[in-house]
Amino acid sequence: MSESWVSRLLASLERGASLQDVARSASFVSVLGKAAAILARTGITPNMMTLMSLVPALLSGVFAAYGALGWATVFLLLSGVFDMLDGPLARSTGTVSRYGALLDSTVDRITDAAPLLGLIVLYATSGWMAVVPAFTLLAAYTVSYVRARCEGLKVQLPPLWMRRGDRMALIAVAMLLSFLSPALTLVGIALTGILSVLAAADALRVARNVIDARGPDTRPDPAP
Repeated sequence: MSESWVSRLLASLERGASLQDVARSASFVSVLGKAAAILARTGITPNMMTLMSLVPALLSGVFAAYGALGWATVFLLLSGVFDMLDGPLARSTGTVSRYGALLDSTVDRITDAAPLLGLIVLYATSGWMAVVPAFTLLAAYTVSYVRARCEGLKVQLPPLWMRRGDRMALIAVAMLLSFLSPALTLVGIALTGILSVLAAADALRVARNVIDARGPDTRPDPAP
């Protein structure tokens, strides 16, 4: 009975369970498209929008380091808004490019790290507490690396879960919980890390199933 329940749960997670699916809904895509059309008339390019998302993310890290977690959350969410607009802007202006995708992924990794690095600084004088955001940072990067490495190996993964949007949302909620209790922020950050580790392990499991189903591959393994 329990094995069947676990199998159903894993199958459901493989199909994808993410807040990012909301951003793909027709109504939300329509709103982003209209905003992108307005931005296109200002002359802002998609790459400029991508780089603009970096500024509030870095500010989020600075405010987190000083313990102003409310402002850290505001700037983290603002960074997310900019990040959601660069893709629609590229499609609206017909400037979709591989370099733009590379730049977006690179900036995403920096914005992922910024608030957690700020929390590490905040808790640096509190001994073991600094380990919690450091662990979550490592776990988040592990999820991103597994998915990126699978793409490099031409291993097609299903949507899965604990994608970037989910991690950012959980981190934002965790920082807001500081208004109730500072301890709740650590709990929320730790939970994000634990879920990220589980998601990375699940991605590896699915990747192995895909590779095994594909059969032996004699081509040389591309360098990471």
